[in-house]
Amino acid sequence: MTWPDYGVWAQVGFGALAVAALVAVLFAWLRRRAHTPGLRYPTRHRAQGVAPGWRARLVRLPFALRVAALALLLIAATRPQLTEEETAEVEGIDIVVALDLSGSMATVDISDEDLVKLQNAGREPKDRFTAAVEVLTDFIESRRYDRVSLVVFGKEAFLQFPLTLDYGVMLGILERMKLGDVDGSATVIGNALAMSLARLAESEAKSKVVILITDGEDNGSNVSPVEMAKEAAKRGVKVFPILVGSDDQSRQPTEMVDVFTGHRVYKAVDNKVNPALLEEIAKVTEGTFYRSTDEQALKRDFRSILDEFEKSRLVDYAAAERTEMFVWFLVPGLLLLLLEVLLGQTVLRRFP
Repeated sequence: MTWPDYGVWAQVGFGALAVAALVAVLFAWLRRRAHTPGLRYPTRHRAQGVAPGWRARLVRLPFALRVAALALLLIAATRPQLTEEETAEVEGIDIVVALDLSGSMATVDISDEDLVKLQNAGREPKDRFTAAVEVLTDFIESRRYDRVSLVVFGKEAFLQFPLTLDYGVMLGILERMKLGDVDGSATVIGNALAMSLARLAESEAKSKVVILITDGEDNGSNVSPVEMAKEAAKRGVKVFPILVGSDDQSRQPTEMVDVFTGHRVYKAVDNKVNPALLEEIAKVTEGTFYRSTDEQALKRDFRSILDEFEKSRLVDYAAAERTEMFVWFLVPGLLLLLLEVLLGQTVLRRFP
């Protein structure tokens, strides 16, 4: 049997409550000892030798029930717990997400028909960046024991947050992040992989993963993406590239508004992608290459990645399951208190 780790003031409160209960019990006992009967018998000798009845024998039972009920309720107030002997096995993975913030991530992958339907309904389509952030948010909210880091890149690569279990901080950063936070005039996939490997350099996890999300081809990197992939393979890091966007022409929002409909105007753009490079990175690191044409496909790819690689097992004693036991003391305590009241007001009632 164990108890939660209460604070100092809570422990002081429990101690004061226990002392007050003991004082109350002692006071009640002394009061009963000093109690003078209301009726006196002038012929007391006639009652001598007469065996007491069952009520007389149980006259102190209500007081004993009250003491026992008070003890049980005090124990229940401390919230006892039963800890399982077996420790919980925690699945721990170190994951670095490298997210492309180049200008092409503002592109929308949607057909003309679907675009018109959305705008007629008063809504605008999600761009690649928005869809990726929403998927990342869902992904982080689903984590419990995995350390996650985020690297963003455009013309340069930057660390948004290091490997951490503080999911609240991660979600706050994702919520505030927007396109334009970095120079998006280029896509440095090689630099992003180099920074991701640097984040995993001191990792002791058995499973180390880089999830690379991009919609373009490498241009402007100081290091070769393939060389970085080879280095990742040496360190036992798997890279899972995800190429977002469709093969067809996509649309990019403009500042112009249609004078007839009042809707934002989108211009058609060509997709400059290099799936062969991403496939090579996945092959070298024994990862898997994914092609996500929309948000739902991106969600499925994230789930597939998590299911694919081996999870490292870490023993976490704090995660061992605990069973709350206070109800086993609370209910009997209340029942004994109720029984004491019933007996004290009926068959064992004292007069006066």
